[in-house]
Amino acid sequence: MVRSVVILIVVLSTFLLVGANQKNSPTKVVKRNCNGYSVIEVDKGIDCNGDTIKLIKINGYFERVR
Repeated sequence: MVRSVVILIVVLSTFLLVGANQKNSPTKVVKRNCNGYSVIEVDKGIDCNGDTIKLIKINGYFERVR
């Protein structure tokens, strides 16, 4: 009786551990259209999506490289 209870506990815990390792479907990253950015270095910036962008200095202001 004790042996069957121990085997049942081991089997159930194995199913729980194996089920916890499964991954959900990958989440899709939605990028929104934005015009703003933040300057982090002389020629680098970050847009509102968190991507690094290249900047150039024109008339004392930083602008995005097209």
